[in-house]
Amino acid sequence: MKLRNQLLGVTVIFALLSSGSDAAYASIQSLSKGKTLSGGAEQYAQIASAQNKVTVANIVAVTNLRNGPGLDYDVVAKAKAGESYPIIGTEGEWYKVSLSDGGAAYVANWVVETVPSDSNQSSTNNGQKPDKDEQTSGSKDKEEIVNIVGTTNLRKGPGLDYEIVTKARAGETFSVLELQDNWYQVSLPSGGTAYVAKWVVNTGVVNKSDSKVYIYHTHNRESWKNVSSSTKGTSFDDPKVNITLVGKQLAESLQKKGISSIVEETDFTKKLNEQKLSYSKAYAESRKAVDKAMKSHASLTYFFDIHRDADIPRNKTTVVINGKSYARIMFVIGDANPFHKENKKFAEALNTLLNKKYPGISRGILLKSAHQGNAEYNQSVSNGSLLLEFGGVNNTLQENLDTAEAFADVFAEYYKSMK
Repeated sequence: MKLRNQLLGVTVIFALLSSGSDAAYASIQSLSKGKTLSGGAEQYAQIASAQNKVTVANIVAVTNLRNGPGLDYDVVAKAKAGESYPIIGTEGEWYKVSLSDGGAAYVANWVVETVPSDSNQSSTNNGQKPDKDEQTSGSKDKEEIVNIVGTTNLRKGPGLDYEIVTKARAGETFSVLELQDNWYQVSLPSGGTAYVAKWVVNTGVVNKSDSKVYIYHTHNRESWKNVSSSTKGTSFDDPKVNITLVGKQLAESLQKKGISSIVEETDFTKKLNEQKLSYSKAYAESRKAVDKAMKSHASLTYFFDIHRDADIPRNKTTVVINGKSYARIMFVIGDANPFHKENKKFAEALNTLLNKKYPGISRGILLKSAHQGNAEYNQSVSNGSLLLEFGGVNNTLQENLDTAEAFADVFAEYYKSMK
């Protein structure tokens, strides 16, 4: 289910939230796709003009109803997802709606959908006024998220006096656990929780089954000696039998465990060739796909760039566990990413679980600096971003597919522990 709307938007510049020159801010913006959301007085006038029709505001998620057209007015009640109220007027970006007890209240037009409805039909709240004191988290299959709109400090507690745990980056999303004194407690992909100020983020609601994992392959044609159609130098590439099959296996295995994933299909090697760009530009090309995915899927939290390692002796990249041969995994962290400590913490947690459930399957964590390679590897997009080297050119496709299933098994255990 797509994210229908950004539910919160207060434009604030508050430099105290970030160290140095960072400025924390938030802005009202809509991420709705497909179905048109309400657009103010003009749309209302157009719909209301339909003969024998009235315009109804359908509540998308748990929403405050206020006694005036603005965030500064008192909350008179809470409306639940799925309820609807007849619109009797508009004021700015707020609809005035009638309540079943004869009173009226205001709801922001960016948190509802409007549809024309037969005038003889009753509202879907069955004539009941929402309970002012009722606490609800909305539909059980949904979760609230916060979306970071600028580099922002995440803290140990709900206040500016608490220690900074890490920094969140623009575009990242975090699942909301609770709201405390205008601070959201959120879960971190690298483990644990932190707090972010309510006024520096946008919030939205996503379906819990929406994709959490994005799988891509910057060097998408990497293959193996025994099947590769291209053996130029030490490349061992193939346009069809390559590392992308491992990513697809990982996604399928995660899906069976209830974790929805997106597998990037772009042939980055082809795009580099078409643009006559060097192989070193591959990460810049794959970053475009990552950014596009983040904009289209607000629920994405984990980003796995899957590779296979170079011409390393097979006995270094292979392990036999309970009679089955696996390609070993190595985690690569680039320290040019200013947030690499969080990515490393995430890798360490998975590394521990891997070696516990599949002893010897991990080759450990390699920290790379700028003189050793790209050193950023698109890991600045999220605290849950990793580059994974699956085996080497001397492994087989089947060994890699089996490793993908093992990694899915371990990640699923980690993921459930974070919920």
